[in-house]
Amino acid sequence: MSKETIVLLEREHTVVYDGQTILFEKSNKHSDFFSALSIPLKYIYSFSFKISSSVSDDELSMQTELKMYKEGGLDTQKEYAIDFIKYDLGDEFLVEAFALSLDDFNQYIAKLPYKTEVVDFAFARFLAYETLYETEESKTSNDLYIYISEEEAFGAIYKNGRYIGHRNINSLSAISKRTGLELVKLKEYLVEKGFKRDNYDLEETLILDAILDVFSKDIEKIVYSINHKRGLFGLTGIDKVYIDFNGEELKGIEEFFIQYGFEPLIEPLTQHKEQASPSLSVLLDYVFNIHNGADFQSINLTHLPRKKPLYYYTGFKYLIETLIVMVLLFAVFLSVEYYLNQQEEELKYLNKKVQAQKKKIEKLSLHVKKLKKKNKTLLAEKKALQEKVFVYDTTFKVIPMVERVSVKRQKMMNDVVKVLKKYHLNASEIHQKDENSFEILLISKANKRSTISKFMQDLLNMGYKSVVTQDIVYEKGVYKSKIHIDKVGHDVKR
Repeated sequence: MSKETIVLLEREHTVVYDGQTILFEKSNKHSDFFSALSIPLKYIYSFSFKISSSVSDDELSMQTELKMYKEGGLDTQKEYAIDFIKYDLGDEFLVEAFALSLDDFNQYIAKLPYKTEVVDFAFARFLAYETLYETEESKTSNDLYIYISEEEAFGAIYKNGRYIGHRNINSLSAISKRTGLELVKLKEYLVEKGFKRDNYDLEETLILDAILDVFSKDIEKIVYSINHKRGLFGLTGIDKVYIDFNGEELKGIEEFFIQYGFEPLIEPLTQHKEQASPSLSVLLDYVFNIHNGADFQSINLTHLPRKKPLYYYTGFKYLIETLIVMVLLFAVFLSVEYYLNQQEEELKYLNKKVQAQKKKIEKLSLHVKKLKKKNKTLLAEKKALQEKVFVYDTTFKVIPMVERVSVKRQKMMNDVVKVLKKYHLNASEIHQKDENSFEILLISKANKRSTISKFMQDLLNMGYKSVVTQDIVYEKGVYKSKIHIDKVGHDVKR
């Protein structure tokens, strides 16, 4: 069997239906299939109210539950399954709410001759007749369904193929108690004779009167409900009355409606599938269509719902979402950790390079310091050598001149050279006129201009008569001066 298959839980057996074939069983071994249970109206509380059509579905559910407890008479100490049907009246919703206590539910299923662990769909029978409206043409009439059985009886009002209200009436068991007539005999009278007085013997008249008294009051209740629905749904009357009584008619029932001004077409409900009764066939079609997505009115008052797969539960969804977030966060953490490790390794590598570069720089800095120190020493040595070279240069230039002078003039030349050496002066020309006088062209570095004056003063101190110069000229970074020296007639002091 396919997943579309349903199991209807009846009082004597279970009925398995796949849309075509019906299978009666004494057990409930097909627990995997969608299971349904029709709850008798004596166990169901109902309450109607109006509410603004602007409310959300969630708020409507909450308001319905509150009103059922506060105004519908539910016992706050008991647990209930609550559901509702709403009708759009424009600015308002008409809400018909239903409730089934856990105690009554358990009491009813305890009477079933088989073990029941799951009830997917617990519903009221009066909603099942919607499955009879298969064509659009059939949805254009106002109909009344009168259902009568041992445990349950009601009148269900339909407008254009949709349920709009119901009214409980006396079941066969209740009529039996009120009239004192045995249940089996009561069924026999209703099936064979109905409500027609001509069908009863004279001694049966009292029995008929008792039955008529109970049933006339029930029809009065139904008519009152019909009139009440006129204002709410624009119900103009009743076109057809269907008698759901095991495929049987109730002779004479039209008389009850005529007295209220109704003359509907009355006929028994006879549609059936295979060996199933019309009542059972209607239930099977209704449940099968509901299970397979039909847009029928429905309420579900079960206290034994099937445990949904975990992914249907909000908590499980949150858990999965949390796990996904945690996995993502862990993946991000691993990525960040990997990235940080990579960066740390790169940082270590760069630090090593920096340390190596620092050592290299320190080594180079030390080498530079040594070079600077060496350079400083070399510069000092260079300066000293330059001074020596200057003296030697002067000396070398003077030597040829000295060689040309006679021994007689040697002493004057020695004095001049001595002073030149003392002040590190250079002579570019030496011209001796005679034994007592000569001229010398002195050259002094730019920063030693005063040495020329000192040179002249030293010669004067040595006893020379005259040591004079016309001018000291600065030219191309050096000072030049032509000095005239005259020797006195006596020996020069040393």
